[in-house]
Amino acid sequence: MRKSMSVILSILLLAIGFCHLAQAAGPADRFKALGPDKSQATKDSLFYPNDFEAAAARHPDPNGLVFFSLCRRAPFTSTTLYSPFSSGNVDAIVGDTTFPLVDGTQCYEPQNEQNIVVNPTNSQNIVTTANDYRYGFQALIYYSTDGGNTFSDVLLPHWDPATGGTGLFTHVQAGGDPVLAFAADGTLYYSALVYDFSFTNRTPSGVAVAVSHNGGATWSNPVMVHYEAANTFFNDKEWIAAGPGGDVYVTWTLFKFNRGQGGYISSKIVEAVSHDYGASWSSPIAVSDSTHPFDQGSSPAVAPDGTVYVAYEGNQASDVTKDQMVLARSTDGGQTFTNIELGRVYDDMGCYPLNVAEGRPRLSFEQFRVSSFPSLAIDPTTGRLAIAWADDQNNAGCAAGAATFSGLTSNQVKLVTSANGARWTAPTQITSGADKVYPAVGANNGRIVVGYYTRDYSPVPTATDHSCQRGFLSTTDPGYPASPAVHYLDQVPVCLDYAFSSSTDNYASQTRVSTQSSNPYIEFSGSFIGDYTGIAIDSAGRVHAAWTDFRGLPGATTPNQDTVVGNEN
Repeated sequence: MRKSMSVILSILLLAIGFCHLAQAAGPADRFKALGPDKSQATKDSLFYPNDFEAAAARHPDPNGLVFFSLCRRAPFTSTTLYSPFSSGNVDAIVGDTTFPLVDGTQCYEPQNEQNIVVNPTNSQNIVTTANDYRYGFQALIYYSTDGGNTFSDVLLPHWDPATGGTGLFTHVQAGGDPVLAFAADGTLYYSALVYDFSFTNRTPSGVAVAVSHNGGATWSNPVMVHYEAANTFFNDKEWIAAGPGGDVYVTWTLFKFNRGQGGYISSKIVEAVSHDYGASWSSPIAVSDSTHPFDQGSSPAVAPDGTVYVAYEGNQASDVTKDQMVLARSTDGGQTFTNIELGRVYDDMGCYPLNVAEGRPRLSFEQFRVSSFPSLAIDPTTGRLAIAWADDQNNAGCAAGAATFSGLTSNQVKLVTSANGARWTAPTQITSGADKVYPAVGANNGRIVVGYYTRDYSPVPTATDHSCQRGFLSTTDPGYPASPAVHYLDQVPVCLDYAFSSSTDNYASQTRVSTQSSNPYIEFSGSFIGDYTGIAIDSAGRVHAAWTDFRGLPGATTPNQDTVVGNEN
């Protein structure tokens, strides 16, 4: 969600596949920098789980707690803490690997941040992806040819020196924010960020795309869509959409800085277009207009009539109370856009408490950072559009524009829809109950579905069941889980599930997809679970969801962040 951009380093960390929370920040709305050592990292200069623990240790919780990854301690060191997967839950990660934590114990490498797509020419071909920390954080996808019952993992070639990259790809590491899109003819596109944080005076960053013509089994060499070699600009949070006849659209946030002075000038949404199946790309085209200079979280889609739409969160001034959900619309193949505001986004300074490791918005009693970025989908059979996001309007202080947070969060999902892209419904809250976060919307066969994380099903921690308790140490209690009075400071449920609501019953009910609640504190000190989830509907109207699950693969691995797919029965 929010809150400022002071030093370039603060922005660079956004692109590690960990979107920042400043979806629409202005120069006066600065990120809280954690100091020059904020990005101490292992492997490819990436922000790894150990670095979150180091950051949390340097900036402890007001209650004196130091957060840590639960995979370091029992009962999370067991392969049988959770029940075996059932009822359509499938772990897409094949052959997970481990890495050493700060205390020398081992934890399985995380995978987080998913979207999921279904081949329109073959509904049995389902593909998802994630930030994958195996092999030094490289580009991987997971594809299925049996309707999502089993998956094969594919490492994409030539995205960095380690995988045979040439040209500009010798100057960057494979990056984050992976996204997939199928075209109507079955062509599959993969987009992601690339960068290298090892340079002291500059940070190369770019957006790249690769193509598969066999449902994800093999891939072309990546093509650099756009590349910046210096700190004047930085590319972040890209997304991809495919149209007919080889037309492809990639949108992203282009951060602009006052080079050498650390000043944040703007973060505009831009787009590049390819008319030859991703082989060549246009120069960046402005999507957001001059009214919205501080933007983030773009989500493009192409309507059946060829109209290009891009939803994003925009800010019209350095005033967080003016955050808006904005829709850009192009009827000339993405060459020019008109922008309209669809509704206020409630993610102000007073809407959320801040997490320990990064000083970014979180939910009450949780630690992972959250955002209000949109998810956009268009039904290919009807042309109906839907945009979903989550914010904390239900919190009284947030709705009143409070300068600081108080009370408890009640984050809920909102939805706007349109039959033609011109006239839109007012924002409608479609969920209730416990906090919801990171919604994804899918549309097909006349049905709209919105998926999201929820803790509606989370058990309340007890003296004998620690599986849904926050993970922390305190200066007086280094021997977790000793000293129950300290350990059980917060008797609140923190476990998450994945669920969805559907237009089938006008979003009146909620369908639980994950078969067991699991604890998000398992890695990254609970501070990062990915910045988006995925949901798709096949031509028969069946739902397929992908999210970061924290069970690992029960019976085979200890709990860790894995990409899990749920298929509607």
